[in-house]
Amino acid sequence: MDGIVGAIFIFILLLVIGFVAHEIEEIYVQRKWMLKNEATLKQRFPKLSKVFDHLLSMDTIAFTFAVLEESVVLVLIIFAFIISGEIGVFGIILCGLFFAYTMHLLVHIIQGIIFRGYVPGLVTSIIQFLIFGPFLIFYFKEIHLFLAGLAGVCFLFLNLLFAHWFGKKVSNLIMTSK
Repeated sequence: MDGIVGAIFIFILLLVIGFVAHEIEEIYVQRKWMLKNEATLKQRFPKLSKVFDHLLSMDTIAFTFAVLEESVVLVLIIFAFIISGEIGVFGIILCGLFFAYTMHLLVHIIQGIIFRGYVPGLVTSIIQFLIFGPFLIFYFKEIHLFLAGLAGVCFLFLNLLFAHWFGKKVSNLIMTSK
């Protein structure tokens, strides 16, 4: 492996490891943290009450299946990129998702600042943003990367809605079959 191929391989490997670590942190603490901080969140941020209710409605099984769905999407895009053998369309899609993921990390950091404390995913967000954040400079210099990034944000948001719906459906199926 040499040059750009090696750099892309390392980049994808870091992205996957970072994604997995971040999601494990969220799965492990999200439910307990939401239950512990529900009253504070609703008191300090009443306009976000519906969002908090939605997150509280997701048990750990639902959240885990939502993460599993997101993981499958990421792996499929990486495989499509690798199989295509060129930067091309799947490279641009991967760049868009990287932008969206990195912005998502920044959102966790901002949430921690606004909450003035720990929020689920904060530790891995800080570590990864220190690594991935500087790459965002390129997205604001190159219009095609910026547009890919915006498309990635839209896709990630829509997929997050689907993943949460999917996670809740699977959790309900599991719970009703017991």
